[in-house]
Amino acid sequence: MAETYLSLTNKVISRLNEVQLTSSNFSSARGIQVQCQNAVNEAIRFINQREFNYPFNHASQSETTTAGTIKYSIPATAKVVDYNTFRIVKDSDLASSGGKLHKMNYNDYIDNLVTQEDELETTTLSQSHTDSITTITVVSTTGFASAGTLFIGNEQVTYTEIGSSTTFTGATRGANGTTASAHDSGVQVAQFDGGGIPQYVIRTPDNNYLLYPFPTKSFTIKYDYFTFPSDLAAHGSTTSIPDRFAPVIIDGATAFVYQYRGETAQYQLNMERFEQGIKNMQTLLINRFEYIRSTYIPQTGHYNTSNISTRVN
Repeated sequence: MAETYLSLTNKVISRLNEVQLTSSNFSSARGIQVQCQNAVNEAIRFINQREFNYPFNHASQSETTTAGTIKYSIPATAKVVDYNTFRIVKDSDLASSGGKLHKMNYNDYIDNLVTQEDELETTTLSQSHTDSITTITVVSTTGFASAGTLFIGNEQVTYTEIGSSTTFTGATRGANGTTASAHDSGVQVAQFDGGGIPQYVIRTPDNNYLLYPFPTKSFTIKYDYFTFPSDLAAHGSTTSIPDRFAPVIIDGATAFVYQYRGETAQYQLNMERFEQGIKNMQTLLINRFEYIRSTYIPQTGHYNTSNISTRVN
């Protein structure tokens, strides 16, 4: 049976010879019982802060790109992203298979390839559109060609002229073999001369990522990352740490309770056991796995972009 927040807390309480909790009074705990609840979460946080790459914190992300969009967000739960694992999934516009994306240092991108952003104009829809409307209403048409092609989600829309500072007129929906679709207000509208199939991923200073070249259609990007779990809350909630390491959590939680109470000798004794337990976890779960790699992205200044695919229509 999986260890729960209640069972872990009660094992700490038992070590202290205090009255244990039940599922019915767990949320109304007082005094030493609350300290034990807090200490369990503190021990779990301590374990996860010591190492980012425990296998039990591993997760995968699948991202669908948008034509003309350069920057994408990392999941809020991600603690560390493994940039070695970024890959693009095979689709009808790719060759026999998908492929791994190359890492690029952000400074190298700024020095050499940031001009791709000059090839791109974007705005957003200022109202909802059906799949048949022929006047596209946006926040601003400034910077767009007098006639051309718009990319709205996975749909391409050709237009014959700019009707005003906020409208494109003479629109043909579902152009170039795409499917006409309804779109909500706020959806991005893009126009570009460039882009292609992404081949590089660039980590940004705000811990998100860029693609180079920017996608000219919808692709699927996949990558791996490590999470930082939330604190336990409900009595039946469980931690991602495997049950066989529950004694490590209990040692840590017991140490922290003694620390709260100012009992230095007992704190040090249990903390030593806790630290040794963490070292054993690292040996068993991390040091034995060869797939854990550095996420450091070196700055080289040398990237071969001569054979990058151009626009995919």
